[in-house]
Amino acid sequence: MSMNRFAALSLFASSVALCLGLVTTAGYAFAQEGTGSAVDPSGTWRWEYDLDGTQYKDLVRLKIGSNIKDTKDKEVKGVYESSAGRKIEIRNGKISGQKLTFDFNLNYQGMDVKLEFEGSIAKDELTGSVRATAAEESRDLPWTATRSVQADDVIGTWKMRIDANGTILEPVVTISKDGDSLKASYASMNESGQEIRIDAKNVKIEKNQLCFGIETDFQGTTIKADYKGRPYGDKIEGMIDYELGTNAGEIDFTGVRKSDTK
Repeated sequence: MSMNRFAALSLFASSVALCLGLVTTAGYAFAQEGTGSAVDPSGTWRWEYDLDGTQYKDLVRLKIGSNIKDTKDKEVKGVYESSAGRKIEIRNGKISGQKLTFDFNLNYQGMDVKLEFEGSIAKDELTGSVRATAAEESRDLPWTATRSVQADDVIGTWKMRIDANGTILEPVVTISKDGDSLKASYASMNESGQEIRIDAKNVKIEKNQLCFGIETDFQGTTIKADYKGRPYGDKIEGMIDYELGTNAGEIDFTGVRKSDTK
């Protein structure tokens, strides 16, 4: 079956399924280590630490911003989330080559504390230090964070883009939580302007990848698809593994998360 046939079926039956993918190629390619350009720190970074005998698990959600004038550096925006659920917008975020820096202020047990983070990124590992300053005294602590994907990192509404042999499809996929599980729905317009919505099956995160599938029927032809990939912040790229009746194949997709969601 030709890709044009796939495109036609997709327009009616929502092009089957979705999985959010790692940004490694095409329009969302990350700068590679050693190029001198700023790497993309987008995603959720998690770390654990012990403070006065209490174990904490904190995280920061980052996304890359605009170029910094006259440099190869880029701005970094994001939100720090503490173990207790406190959320604080970071300041002075910057990525310079592999070096990430940002800071923010918080109140700890009645004290105003400034936290300054810096570290070097190597793929999904970040190693550096954090300086805590309060009452004109400072303390440097080691900082090791890991970029990973959990349920809260994928919730939201994603606008996808699929190029099916020149036919551009732009379905919308909504990811939400259902108790301790995830659920997803896929919506697209058919040629008559009617919205087609399909509930995804087997929605799960496995090895930092969000995957699920959709199965539907169009004029007696069974359409199945499994999507596999990994989100990095609000950018998405992945692969659709589809079956259309007795035919099978693969096709890429890209997308972005809408700004009114996480």
